[in-house]
Amino acid sequence: MSNFAIYNSILRLSKFQMKKIHLFLLTALIGFSSLLVSPACHAQCRDTLWNHVYNSYRLYVHDSCLAVDGTIWSLIYEADGDIHIRLTVDSPFISLLNSSNYSGEYGKLVCEPLCATTCTQTDAIPFCSGYTNTVFIPAVGEHVIITGAYVTDNDHGWNEIHPVSSIVIGSLGTPSNLVPYNKPEVSVFPNPVKTQVNFKLSEPPSSPVYITIGDEQGRLAGQYQMLQMTNLEINTRYLPAGKYFYHVSKDDAYLSSGSFVIVK
Repeated sequence: MSNFAIYNSILRLSKFQMKKIHLFLLTALIGFSSLLVSPACHAQCRDTLWNHVYNSYRLYVHDSCLAVDGTIWSLIYEADGDIHIRLTVDSPFISLLNSSNYSGEYGKLVCEPLCATTCTQTDAIPFCSGYTNTVFIPAVGEHVIITGAYVTDNDHGWNEIHPVSSIVIGSLGTPSNLVPYNKPEVSVFPNPVKTQVNFKLSEPPSSPVYITIGDEQGRLAGQYQMLQMTNLEINTRYLPAGKYFYHVSKDDAYLSSGSFVIVK
């Protein structure tokens, strides 16, 4: 077909057809530009790592992929090949800790890169076989972003990031990487608080909603559950004045997080 014939064919296109072509090109451009966005903008996890988790049945998954930031407090090289990292989480993530994190892990979040050291435990060797760790191992005192599955270790009771998909030097600032459910919405009021704080849902939950509250020192201040109700009134008279952080989850996934101040 000659260039002249092609030109005439284009001229005969209807306005509707031209709009469809324009929309197609715009969609393609947007799709291509999304590939240029840095992966660090979103939490990304490697599901294949679960093939190398030693006795994975002991881990209860709350969120399959979560990014958290904090400071490396200690590293323990385990016989099963994993490195047991204790992370002092930044304030927005204090609510990820439970009572066992305080009693058994010095108030730290456990994070475990897989097969990151020599595996000497006989029954764990098959899990590390054929796998080479590519997760960066930081030094004590470094401030990092750790991404992986947020779980509870049922053998010990504490919460962990396990397996860890990535560790990078840096800071999230705020937990904007967490993608909340569309429903229900969570309202927390008043703020500041004197004697009572209210957690209000936009609709009755179909399954339990869990609320965890912690203080600025990382200590657990309370854990609560909402079911077949839209408003929970929490008495704060017994809590000292100060700033508190809360984390709300449903169906093992993030709903909301934030903070409030108690004044006396």
